Amino acid sequence: MAEDKKAEKDAKKPQKADKSAKKAGKSKKSKKNPFKSIVSFFKSVSAECKKVVWPTAKDTIKNTAIVLLFSLVIGVAIYGVDTVLSLAMKGVKSLADNTTVSDTAEDTSESDIDIEENTNADTNADAGSEETTGQTAE
Repeated sequence: MAEDKKAEKDAKKPQKADKSAKKAGKSKKSKKNPFKSIVSFFKSVSAECKKVVWPTAKDTIKNTAIVLLFSLVIGVAIYGVDTVLSLAMKGVKSLADNTTVSDTAEDTSESDIDIEENTNADTNADAGSEETTGQTAE
């Protein structure tokens, strides 16, 4: 077993040397002309574009109709939900306004009646005191 491990280690050592030689070779290849790389890139792009299968006019029209129909259905659905929610919010707001206004109106009407009664009582009391004062002065 120990001999097998030594044999494996010895076998790996030449591979490391090969890797360093490959790295040195790669550094020489990396200094190639950048314009050749650009031309090579566009040639490969052109080759890939030739492989593309474009849809027929009939397929394009069918797919366009499906997209437009789906967009229309979704638009109508969104409009319907928006309308229902708007009406619901208006209803809630009107209920809140009606409740608040009626409670406030009742409170104010009662306090107005109390104020008028107090004002009339004060006016009558002032008039009565003047009469008593006027009678005493005579």
